Amino acid sequence: MSIRWFNIIGFVMLLFALFLNEIVYMNVWYGSNFGLIVPAILYLGVGVWLSLWGGTRCQEA
Repeated sequence: MSIRWFNIIGFVMLLFALFLNEIVYMNVWYGSNFGLIVPAILYLGVGVWLSLWGGTRCQEA
């Protein structure tokens, strides 16, 4: 399995999530902004999915 462009985007999203983690944590903890949790979980889910996805495979007859 080779690394493709969407895998690199997924890895970059996960690295960026390390920096966003502190912002999300501070907003949820101090501001009780629980509406920020759902987009953060979706963002991490997409990042993990893109970094692990192998792409489409050609079917041989």
